[in-house]
Amino acid sequence: MVFGKAMRVGACLLACAAAGVAQADTVNISGFLGGRHAAVDIDAPNNINASAGEFTGTWNGNSFSAMCVDVLHYMNFGTTWTNYSAVTPATYGFTPTQVGLFNRLYTNFYASSHTSNQNAAAFQIAVWEITYDDNGSLNVNAGNFDLGTGGDATARSTAAGWLAGLGALPTGAWSFTVLDSKTPVTGGQAATQDLLVAMPVPEPGTWALLMAGLGLMGLVSRRRLS
Repeated sequence: MVFGKAMRVGACLLACAAAGVAQADTVNISGFLGGRHAAVDIDAPNNINASAGEFTGTWNGNSFSAMCVDVLHYMNFGTTWTNYSAVTPATYGFTPTQVGLFNRLYTNFYASSHTSNQNAAAFQIAVWEITYDDNGSLNVNAGNFDLGTGGDATARSTAAGWLAGLGALPTGAWSFTVLDSKTPVTGGQAATQDLLVAMPVPEPGTWALLMAGLGLMGLVSRRRLS
């Protein structure tokens, strides 16, 4: 099937970093978040008809959700993929302008994407447009990412409306990671869709509480071992 944040994922990653644990990235997508998705008709960069919405599943055993940033590959729900690498947006190839647009999209329209099938698809369409057409003209009907005339008309028009003037909208506190799938040189699973994971950045007080909690966990663990 084609296409497609949880604090638990963020806490897990922070805990692993604090412990110095190296961890392979495994991803299993179970379906669309809340079952929300709608039909899309894409002409470029891949001529396909598919469903669009936010993915949900597990990343390294933790529940998470993500948006697709790759319409050139396919993904099967319920398969455990072991060929993912978590990279920064810059390492993946996203420009600061694209990251800023993602930030504005999430800040202003992410909540709305959870209210209907059409809005879920519109959000995914907007993510694809930013991914493929960061050229100052975010037009879903032209450029490197180009929708056809089919698919859900409401999702298409909603995405176009959200993208209009997106660069002038306010930003928020978001952290982005890209799960990059590649076919290993030595064989194994073929590459599947790359995913954009967005997590709201906690307020400083929340981070302090989280770090304090991790420190307490470490202290308790050391006492048990002594």
